Amino acid sequence: MADIKVLYVEDSKSSSTSLRQALKNEGLTVVFCGGGFDALDELAGDGADIVVAATKVNDLSGYQLASLIKSSEVVSQLPVVLFVSDDAAADDFWIKAARPDVIVSVEDLKEPAKVASMIRDLAENARLAGWEKSTGKAVLVPSEGFSSASLIESYSSLLNDLLLERAVNRTARTLTALVEPRSQFLEAFFTFISEIFEPDMLGIVIADVNSPWAAMQVKDNVSQYAYDSVIKQLTKELDLADSIKVEMRGCLSEQNGGSTLGSIEILNVSSEKQGMGALVFASSGKNAFSPAAKSFMAVLKQELKPVIQMLLAKQEIEELHSREAYRAAIDSLTGLYNLEFLVGFLQQQLLFSFRQRLPVGMAIIDVDNFAKINEEHGYEIGDSVLNTIANRLLQITRSSDLLARYGGDQFAVVLPNTDLAGTKILGEKVRSEMEFVNFNQENGRKGPRVTVSVGCANFNMEDLNPETILRDAKLALRQAKDAGRNQVCS
Repeated sequence: MADIKVLYVEDSKSSSTSLRQALKNEGLTVVFCGGGFDALDELAGDGADIVVAATKVNDLSGYQLASLIKSSEVVSQLPVVLFVSDDAAADDFWIKAARPDVIVSVEDLKEPAKVASMIRDLAENARLAGWEKSTGKAVLVPSEGFSSASLIESYSSLLNDLLLERAVNRTARTLTALVEPRSQFLEAFFTFISEIFEPDMLGIVIADVNSPWAAMQVKDNVSQYAYDSVIKQLTKELDLADSIKVEMRGCLSEQNGGSTLGSIEILNVSSEKQGMGALVFASSGKNAFSPAAKSFMAVLKQELKPVIQMLLAKQEIEELHSREAYRAAIDSLTGLYNLEFLVGFLQQQLLFSFRQRLPVGMAIIDVDNFAKINEEHGYEIGDSVLNTIANRLLQITRSSDLLARYGGDQFAVVLPNTDLAGTKILGEKVRSEMEFVNFNQENGRKGPRVTVSVGCANFNMEDLNPETILRDAKLALRQAKDAGRNQVCS
């Protein structure tokens, strides 16, 4: 196992030199910090494999340090071990709220070698699970450094950074609900950035491997040459085989006029899906971006990662329509997605919505007495009923909703960013419209009277299993059937 860096945090009052020495005896690299702010500065500067901190420290307590680490989606996998000093009792509330991996008691510290061995194992297991020391740098995006010797300045800097994260997080949540149509998302994105500051060139890139695209907003002082240079740099950094299709906002200066770009920031946004994203900030002056502005960019990059993933997912779905794989995801009769595609999409949607704390609705629509319709009127009429319901669903749902044929006579609708009340409204609309559809046959024979029952459910944030919301919707559907059919239940 490669060298393991332990970030060790304690002050003179919480000193446990025997544990520090035991860690060194284990062959670990111990970086000592005399306070929580020094630890934050070291972590943001060089990362760590594990953090070991006293619960009571003069500036930032171990609980506070653990909370800052564990509340970050990016660095929450960094192991944190807290040890209780002699003069401080363990705080049961903060033990749970701060979510450290291990709490070492005063009694445990009497066997420092055993504790050190446990810490080494914890760090090694984190490494095996994919943790990288450098990832720890993302615990905060400091606009200024931290120092335990300068408490007022450090507290002020920490407050600024947390407020910045909160402001960008709120905007990212807003953008999440606006990913479709694309024009709506881009309008909101450019408006938000322009309210904070206005670089001469601003852009977002969705680097899908098959059809990368970008949207760029430029001021009229930017030259064509400067713009082309940024696009060339983007293509190289993102390793794109194809040229980027760019949607331009604003006008460039003539070839021989306009400004060059002295400050260019390209922030790559990795993704769990194929492809990646990038944010582009550029200005004509050299060193045009202040530390606060760069901090803002870095926080925005972190917070927009799930939005980039959703945009990539949307693009992937769009591309299915023009690829052979599309047919494998489609029900041949109705043209809707099939059950296999539904479950895969639902799993991605629930994970995305969990991270953004957004609701997801699910409705299952079942044709009442469908077997009797086939028996009395024939399978051709039965197929016509299914196609009619599919077409009506396509007309009354949003482009961001996903429709699928769930079973023989059942349909499922996934409704992102929709609570249970909104899901029931859709269900009732489908139910009421089907009562008035005429299925009379061309030869004058009277067609069947068709009704549907609808079961609605909502995403439980404590359960990311797509089978759970499907089960809840099916239970609600069973209630509607038992209550006499032609009803909506949740």
